[in-house]
Amino acid sequence: MGLVRRITFEAKWRSHPVLAGLKPLGFVITTTLDDIRVKLNTQRKRLMNKGHIIFLNGTSSSGKTSLTKKLQTLSKDPYFHLSLDVYENMAPEKHLEINYWNTLRDCASAMHNSIKTFSDAGLNVIVDHVILDIPEEKGWLEECVELLSEYPVVFVRVNCPIHELERRERNRGDRDIGQAKWQFEKIHGHGIYDIEVNTFENKIEECAEQIMKYILPVNNSSAFKRLNERNKENI
Repeated sequence: MGLVRRITFEAKWRSHPVLAGLKPLGFVITTTLDDIRVKLNTQRKRLMNKGHIIFLNGTSSSGKTSLTKKLQTLSKDPYFHLSLDVYENMAPEKHLEINYWNTLRDCASAMHNSIKTFSDAGLNVIVDHVILDIPEEKGWLEECVELLSEYPVVFVRVNCPIHELERRERNRGDRDIGQAKWQFEKIHGHGIYDIEVNTFENKIEECAEQIMKYILPVNNSSAFKRLNERNKENI
C-alpha cells in the first residue's frame, strides 16, 4: 500500500465557560485524500445513474415549448417533457373554479415530485415552468431545490423582451392579453441560474445548442444546490 497523504485538522479545548475547570482534552480529526476521492467517485456514480434534468423557467410566450421541442430533436438521448399546464389540465374543473390557487399548488407539487421520480428512474426530463415571485406561489422554488439539489439539474433562465412577448401573445391567440407583461414583472427574483438564453436575440436552435453544450460542474455546485444552501441559511 502506497504512502497516504493526510490532511489533518487539530483542535483543542482552550477556554470555555462550562469547560474552564476541566483538563484540556485534545482530539484529532483525520481525513485522507483517498477518502475524499472515494466520496467524489460515489457522488459522480450517483449522479450518473440519475436522469438529466433541464429546468426551463420563463414567462408565458417566452419560447419554452418551442425550446423544449428543439432540445428533444437535438439530443441523441430521449427527454420527457413535463409542463405545469399538463398537470393543471388533470385537475377537476370545479376545484379550479372554487379554489384556483390551492388546486394549482397541488398540481405544481405533484409535478415537482414527478421530476424526481423520472430522474430516479434514469429518465431525462425537460421541465417547462413559470415560477413567479408572488404570495400564491410561495414555496414553489424552495420545494424544487429541496427535492432536486442533489440531482443533475441545469436551471435555465429563458429571457425575452417585453415587446416581443406581447407580440407573440397577440399572434398566438390562445393567451390572455396582458398575461406576459404581468408575469414579466414578477419573475427571476431569486437571481441564481446555471445558464441564460434569449429567444429574441437568438434563434431557438441556437438557444437549444447553448443548453446542450452546458456541462454541470464537477463538484455539482449547481444553481439548485446554491439556492438550497441559501434557503437553509435563511431559516
